[in-house]
Amino acid sequence: MPASLAGGGGLAVEEPQEVQDEEYERVWERVAAVDVAKASGVVCTRVPDEARPGRRRTKVWTVTATLSAVTELADHLRCHQIEVVTLESASDYWRIWWVVLEAAGLTVQLDGARSVKNVPGRAKTDLLTELPDVSAAQLA
Repeated sequence: MPASLAGGGGLAVEEPQEVQDEEYERVWERVAAVDVAKASGVVCTRVPDEARPGRRRTKVWTVTATLSAVTELADHLRCHQIEVVTLESASDYWRIWWVVLEAAGLTVQLDGARSVKNVPGRAKTDLLTELPDVSAAQLA
């Protein structure tokens, strides 16, 4: 051990300690977001692009808010190894999504529309609004 660390008259520098990331500080690699409405949800996934290392692949599509459709979505997300799903909903329409996705073993988090819309860099239009949502999920 150097003298400065052992109290031998040198600089008073402590040995660095490693601090583990908390769950809430994690940056996710494989994420999904669902913009939930009454009869459907617009789903967006972002995963690493295997064909272009260092880049991401984003897909957006609509899923009806039925038990069978959300169950099919859950299977799809699990097959693509999605680590976390963020639901954005201004009302309580998110409930079927939460119950089915969580029952399928996925990690689900709920964000109100206000908190997601305040993410820096969020587009001001509704065109592909899920892209900023899923980017926010990566930082959640």
